[in-house]
Amino acid sequence: MLSSHEWSLCGHHHRRLRVTSPRPGQRSTYWLQIPYTYAIPLRILSGLRHWLSSQSIFFGRVAPIDPFGELLSGAMNAVGYSCMAIILTLTRAIFALMTAARMGYNRFAAEITTVRSCPAPTPPARHLGSADPQGIIGEKVRWGDVQNAPSLRVRHLTFSSDKGVRKPVFGEVYSGAGSEKE
Repeated sequence: MLSSHEWSLCGHHHRRLRVTSPRPGQRSTYWLQIPYTYAIPLRILSGLRHWLSSQSIFFGRVAPIDPFGELLSGAMNAVGYSCMAIILTLTRAIFALMTAARMGYNRFAAEITTVRSCPAPTPPARHLGSADPQGIIGEKVRWGDVQNAPSLRVRHLTFSSDKGVRKPVFGEVYSGAGSEKE
């Protein structure tokens, strides 16, 4: 959901590209591909979940002792549990499910094709709408409606650093990657 949201932001306004080995003007990737505003709370909640789970049901060794502190025979292994830890674990699990469901209802920022992390639909979008593809490195780009060949009136949905990128128009016919002939 987070990668789709970031992808949709590229159709809303100009953004710097996120790449593995950034050059000046580019952004580096996130650690484990999750923004820190989500990664840090998730790490804390994951640690809390593991700790609460370990406190819910646990193994113990019961060794009886007499009132004078002498160890008696008959030590045994047992399973212990904590009702409070079980209730807190279940409450946290329900809260996590409700949060995930709530995030699923968030709308994307722009009218852009949702591709998740699948590489198949992204090549047409990556054909940058610029006369000099190397000149776009380090520039902020936006995905949208770009006129590649003004004399042919061919429009294309792509990334571009031009300020003239506009939102796609419903009903407009756009060319595919490499099919800029009439």
